[in-house]
Amino acid sequence: MSYSIPRDVFQLLEAAFNHDREKAEVFAKAIEGSIQAIENQADERITHKKETLKSELYNELRGELATKEFVRAEISGVRAEISEVRAGISEVRAELKQNAFLLKMLIGIAVFGLTLFNPAFVKLVELVMK
Repeated sequence: MSYSIPRDVFQLLEAAFNHDREKAEVFAKAIEGSIQAIENQADERITHKKETLKSELYNELRGELATKEFVRAEISGVRAEISEVRAGISEVRAELKQNAFLLKMLIGIAVFGLTLFNPAFVKLVELVMK
C-alpha cells in the first residue's frame, strides 16, 4: 500500500524550502518512503506475531486434542473389556443353569425322602403290595 503526503502538507514543505519544488519533492519522497518502510515493518511484525501465536496455540492444543491413534486404542481397550464382561456373563449363566439343575435334584430327593419315610405312605405301600 503506497502512502502519499496530502497536498496541504506538501505545500507547507514547499514553503519551508523557500518555494523550491525539487527540494520539497525530495523531502516528501523521503517522508513517504519512511512511512512506507514503517508500514512494511509493522506488517512483517504482525505476520511474524501471527505465525508465532498460531504455532504456540497449535502446540498447546495438540497435547489436549485426541489423536486418531489414541481414540482407536481407547476403542480397542473398551472392546476388550466388553469381551471380558461377555465371557464373565457366559460363565455366570452356566453356573446358574448348573445350580438350577442341582436345586431341582435336591427338591426331588427331598420329596422322595419325605414321601418314602412318611408312615402313611409306608402303610399305603404295604397295602398295595399285599
